[in-house]
Amino acid sequence: MVKKPLNADYYIQHLYIYLNEADQFALFSGLTFAQFLDAVKMPKNLLLLKHPYEDASFNMHTYMEFVGQEDFVQLRKALAHKKSEFCWIDFKNEKQLNSLTPQEQAELLYIGHKKETVRPPFYADLQNEFVYLSSEEEQTTKIYFRYMERLNELVGNYFIQLIRKETSGQNFWRRKPKDLVPEVPREILASLKNDFREGALISLADPEKTKNTIELHIRSVEEISFLDEFWSDIRDYTKQEVTRKIIFDRKTKQWR
Repeated sequence: MVKKPLNADYYIQHLYIYLNEADQFALFSGLTFAQFLDAVKMPKNLLLLKHPYEDASFNMHTYMEFVGQEDFVQLRKALAHKKSEFCWIDFKNEKQLNSLTPQEQAELLYIGHKKETVRPPFYADLQNEFVYLSSEEEQTTKIYFRYMERLNELVGNYFIQLIRKETSGQNFWRRKPKDLVPEVPREILASLKNDFREGALISLADPEKTKNTIELHIRSVEEISFLDEFWSDIRDYTKQEVTRKIIFDRKTKQWR
């Protein structure tokens, strides 16, 4: 008996990831800045390379604007109402900005304009961990990682946050903290690297349909040239064969 392919309605969330490990970046579709903010331990300050935020601070040395952690909530709200390109690089403190050379400042302007780099974008003065480059409407997000294990942190927490939140007016097993779905084990996340190198679509199945399990379905989807068109083809992608499943068993309370 031929198994009927799953359709897009079987899922509540999708995330596409393509990893270029050599250049230390990953391409995403389905990731917003708000989700990134919730999923990773954020740096202290963001130097804004391209943005719509009107209340940023101004650095006289670089003639660039920046925001600190105390403004992240306000920044998040502003971005939710203004769909625009959003690009930044993090830094520890403003003294570091004042140490940037004219060449480095020119490179940062280039990164914000072209969303690509002329050399590895990890600066000794800034000690930055990320370079975050999103398109208008956040259809495509390109993130450079100083430490590639932060990619696993992002992906794991992205889905755990979704699982633990209310979705479509329904509560996901609102229980005591000890009964919450635990984080996806690091070794499972690390094992996805080969999938990411080829291009992978990770889909969270609707727990109302999977009943006793929580399932992340992984499909091989090679690098996509035009990610802004990705979601118009999502129904076709979900009809493709699932190459791997990551499953949380609600009875044993174990991921596998």
